[in-house]
Amino acid sequence: MQDMPSLKVSGESKPQSVARAIQHVMRESPSQLPPSVTAIGPAAINQAIKAIAIARRQVHSEGTLAEELTVKPVFEAGLREGSNVALVLSKGTARLPDVPADDESSLSAKPTTDAFKLAGAIAGRMREGERASILVKGAVPVLIAVKAIAKAQEYVAADGMSLAFTAALVDKENKALRDAPTSTFTQLCILKLPAAAEAA
Repeated sequence: MQDMPSLKVSGESKPQSVARAIQHVMRESPSQLPPSVTAIGPAAINQAIKAIAIARRQVHSEGTLAEELTVKPVFEAGLREGSNVALVLSKGTARLPDVPADDESSLSAKPTTDAFKLAGAIAGRMREGERASILVKGAVPVLIAVKAIAKAQEYVAADGMSLAFTAALVDKENKALRDAPTSTFTQLCILKLPAAAEAA
Protein backbone atom coordinates (compact mmCIF):
# COMPACT_ATOMS: atom_id res chain seq x y z
CA MET A 1 0.00 0.00 0.00
CA GLN A 2 2.87 2.36 0.84
CA ASP A 3 4.27 1.98 -2.70
CA MET A 4 0.95 2.71 -4.37
CA PRO A 5 1.12 5.86 -6.52
CA SER A 6 -1.50 8.52 -5.92
CA LEU A 7 -3.14 10.90 -8.38
CA LYS A 8 -4.66 14.16 -7.13
CA VAL A 9 -7.83 15.36 -8.85
CA SER A 10 -9.32 18.85 -8.62
CA GLY A 11 -12.67 20.21 -9.70
CA GLU A 12 -10.92 21.57 -12.81
CA SER A 13 -9.38 18.23 -13.80
CA LYS A 14 -10.50 16.71 -17.11
CA PRO A 15 -11.85 13.16 -16.57
CA GLN A 16 -10.38 11.93 -19.86
CA SER A 17 -6.90 13.15 -18.86
CA VAL A 18 -7.13 11.59 -15.41
CA ALA A 19 -8.36 8.33 -16.98
CA ARG A 20 -5.29 8.27 -19.23
CA ALA A 21 -3.07 8.87 -16.18
CA ILE A 22 -4.71 5.93 -14.36
CA GLN A 23 -4.07 3.68 -17.37
CA HIS A 24 -0.47 4.92 -17.63
CA VAL A 25 0.23 4.04 -13.99
CA MET A 26 -1.27 0.58 -14.46
CA ARG A 27 0.90 -0.05 -17.53
CA GLU A 28 4.14 1.44 -16.24
CA SER A 29 4.27 0.58 -12.54
CA PRO A 30 6.32 -2.55 -11.71
CA SER A 31 3.39 -4.02 -9.77
CA GLN A 32 0.87 -3.22 -12.56
CA LEU A 33 -1.41 -2.00 -9.78
CA PRO A 34 -3.76 0.94 -10.28
CA PRO A 35 -3.15 4.15 -8.31
CA SER A 36 -5.27 5.64 -5.58
CA VAL A 37 -7.07 8.83 -6.57
CA THR A 38 -7.44 11.63 -4.03
CA ALA A 39 -10.00 14.43 -4.25
CA ILE A 40 -11.38 17.12 -1.98
CA GLY A 41 -14.88 18.53 -2.41
CA PRO A 42 -17.92 17.52 -4.49
CA ALA A 43 -16.63 18.85 -7.84
CA ALA A 44 -13.27 17.10 -7.54
CA ILE A 45 -14.84 13.83 -6.37
CA ASN A 46 -17.32 13.94 -9.25
CA GLN A 47 -14.48 14.41 -11.77
CA ALA A 48 -12.49 11.60 -10.13
CA ILE A 49 -15.40 9.14 -10.31
CA LYS A 50 -16.01 10.01 -13.97
CA ALA A 51 -12.31 9.46 -14.70
CA ILE A 52 -12.37 6.07 -12.99
CA ALA A 53 -15.45 5.08 -15.00
CA ILE A 54 -13.74 6.10 -18.25
CA ALA A 55 -10.53 4.26 -17.33
CA ARG A 56 -12.52 1.13 -16.46
CA ARG A 57 -14.36 1.23 -19.78
CA GLN A 58 -11.18 1.79 -21.76
CA VAL A 59 -9.15 -1.00 -20.17
CA HIS A 60 -12.04 -3.40 -20.68
CA SER A 61 -12.51 -2.40 -24.33
CA GLU A 62 -8.77 -2.77 -24.96
CA GLY A 63 -8.73 -6.14 -23.26
CA THR A 64 -5.83 -5.03 -21.06
CA LEU A 65 -7.63 -5.88 -17.83
CA ALA A 66 -9.50 -9.15 -17.40
CA GLU A 67 -10.23 -8.40 -13.76
CA GLU A 68 -12.68 -5.84 -12.48
CA LEU A 69 -11.47 -2.34 -11.54
CA THR A 70 -12.96 -1.69 -8.11
CA VAL A 71 -12.96 1.33 -5.81
CA LYS A 72 -12.85 1.62 -2.02
CA PRO A 73 -13.56 5.12 -0.64
CA VAL A 74 -11.50 6.16 2.40
CA PHE A 75 -12.45 9.51 3.94
CA GLU A 76 -9.72 11.43 5.77
CA ALA A 77 -12.09 13.16 8.20
CA GLY A 78 -15.54 12.52 9.63
CA LEU A 79 -18.06 11.34 7.08
CA ARG A 80 -20.77 13.80 8.04
CA GLU A 81 -18.81 16.97 7.26
CA GLY A 82 -15.71 15.71 5.46
CA SER A 83 -15.19 15.64 1.70
CA ASN A 84 -11.51 14.67 1.54
CA VAL A 85 -11.44 11.17 0.08
CA ALA A 86 -8.92 8.67 -1.22
CA LEU A 87 -10.48 6.44 -3.86
CA VAL A 88 -8.36 3.31 -3.59
CA LEU A 89 -8.41 1.38 -6.86
CA SER A 90 -7.84 -2.36 -7.03
CA LYS A 91 -7.90 -5.06 -9.65
CA GLY A 92 -10.55 -7.41 -8.32
CA THR A 93 -12.18 -10.60 -9.46
CA ALA A 94 -13.55 -11.38 -12.91
CA ARG A 95 -15.22 -8.53 -14.76
CA LEU A 96 -18.81 -7.93 -13.70
CA PRO A 97 -21.72 -7.08 -15.99
CA ASP A 98 -23.14 -3.61 -15.40
CA VAL A 99 -26.64 -3.25 -13.98
CA PRO A 100 -29.05 -1.86 -16.61
CA ALA A 101 -29.52 1.89 -16.12
CA ASP A 102 -33.30 1.45 -15.98
CA ASP A 103 -33.14 -1.35 -13.39
CA GLU A 104 -35.98 -0.69 -10.95
CA SER A 105 -33.91 -1.93 -8.02
CA SER A 106 -31.35 0.87 -8.44
CA LEU A 107 -31.04 3.30 -5.57
CA SER A 108 -30.61 7.00 -6.19
CA ALA A 109 -29.02 9.98 -4.48
CA LYS A 110 -30.16 13.60 -4.72
CA PRO A 111 -28.70 16.75 -3.16
CA THR A 112 -31.11 16.33 -0.22
CA THR A 113 -30.52 12.59 0.29
CA ASP A 114 -29.33 11.55 3.77
CA ALA A 115 -26.09 9.63 3.19
CA PHE A 116 -26.57 7.65 6.41
CA LYS A 117 -30.06 6.44 5.41
CA LEU A 118 -28.75 5.50 1.97
CA ALA A 119 -25.90 3.63 3.68
CA GLY A 120 -28.46 1.67 5.69
CA ALA A 121 -30.29 0.67 2.50
CA ILE A 122 -27.00 -0.44 0.90
CA ALA A 123 -25.99 -2.44 3.97
CA GLY A 124 -29.38 -4.14 4.10
CA ARG A 125 -29.12 -5.28 0.50
CA MET A 126 -25.56 -6.51 0.99
CA ARG A 127 -26.56 -8.55 4.04
CA GLU A 128 -29.40 -10.11 2.06
CA GLY A 129 -27.05 -11.04 -0.75
CA GLU A 130 -28.65 -8.67 -3.25
CA ARG A 131 -26.91 -6.43 -5.73
CA ALA A 132 -27.04 -2.73 -5.02
CA SER A 133 -26.41 0.10 -7.43
CA ILE A 134 -26.82 3.87 -7.19
CA LEU A 135 -27.64 6.07 -10.16
CA VAL A 136 -26.58 9.68 -9.64
CA LYS A 137 -26.36 12.94 -11.54
CA GLY A 138 -24.37 15.94 -10.35
CA ALA A 139 -21.44 16.59 -8.02
CA VAL A 140 -23.27 16.73 -4.67
CA PRO A 141 -25.27 13.50 -5.28
CA VAL A 142 -22.02 11.73 -6.28
CA LEU A 143 -20.42 12.86 -3.01
CA ILE A 144 -23.46 11.64 -1.05
CA ALA A 145 -23.38 8.27 -2.83
CA VAL A 146 -19.65 7.79 -2.17
CA LYS A 147 -20.14 8.75 1.50
CA ALA A 148 -23.04 6.29 1.75
CA ILE A 149 -20.89 3.44 0.40
CA ALA A 150 -18.11 4.30 2.89
CA LYS A 151 -20.63 4.36 5.76
CA ALA A 152 -22.23 1.10 4.58
CA GLN A 153 -18.77 -0.46 4.83
CA GLU A 154 -18.73 0.50 8.52
CA TYR A 155 -22.21 -0.99 8.99
CA VAL A 156 -21.33 -4.39 7.49
CA ALA A 157 -17.78 -4.68 8.86
CA ALA A 158 -19.12 -6.45 11.97
CA ASP A 159 -20.56 -9.10 9.63
CA GLY A 160 -17.09 -9.72 8.18
CA MET A 161 -17.94 -8.03 4.87
CA SER A 162 -15.80 -5.66 2.85
CA LEU A 163 -17.41 -3.48 0.20
CA ALA A 164 -16.15 -1.80 -2.96
CA PHE A 165 -17.84 -0.39 -6.04
CA THR A 166 -17.43 -0.11 -9.79
CA ALA A 167 -18.19 3.10 -11.70
CA ALA A 168 -19.81 3.47 -15.11
CA LEU A 169 -21.17 6.39 -17.11
CA VAL A 170 -24.65 5.77 -18.49
CA ASP A 171 -27.23 7.51 -20.65
CA LYS A 172 -30.77 6.66 -19.57
CA GLU A 173 -32.36 8.17 -22.65
CA ASN A 174 -30.19 6.67 -25.38
CA LYS A 175 -29.00 3.15 -24.57
CA ALA A 176 -26.65 3.23 -27.58
CA LEU A 177 -24.61 5.85 -25.74
CA ARG A 178 -24.09 3.69 -22.65
CA ASP A 179 -20.75 4.50 -21.03
CA ALA A 180 -20.31 7.51 -23.29
CA PRO A 181 -18.02 10.15 -21.73
CA THR A 182 -20.62 12.85 -22.44
CA SER A 183 -23.28 11.07 -20.40
CA THR A 184 -24.58 12.93 -17.37
CA PHE A 185 -25.46 9.95 -15.17
CA THR A 186 -22.99 7.96 -13.12
CA GLN A 187 -23.76 4.44 -11.90
CA LEU A 188 -22.01 3.02 -8.86
CA CYS A 189 -22.44 -0.75 -8.43
CA ILE A 190 -21.61 -1.96 -4.93
CA LEU A 191 -20.12 -5.41 -4.46
CA LYS A 192 -18.82 -7.58 -1.66
CA LEU A 193 -15.12 -8.35 -1.97
CA PRO A 194 -14.13 -11.99 -1.57
CA ALA A 195 -12.13 -12.80 1.56
CA ALA A 196 -9.00 -13.47 -0.50
CA ALA A 197 -9.14 -10.05 -2.10
CA GLU A 198 -9.53 -8.37 1.27
CA ALA A 199 -6.55 -10.25 2.70
CA ALA A 200 -4.31 -9.29 -0.23
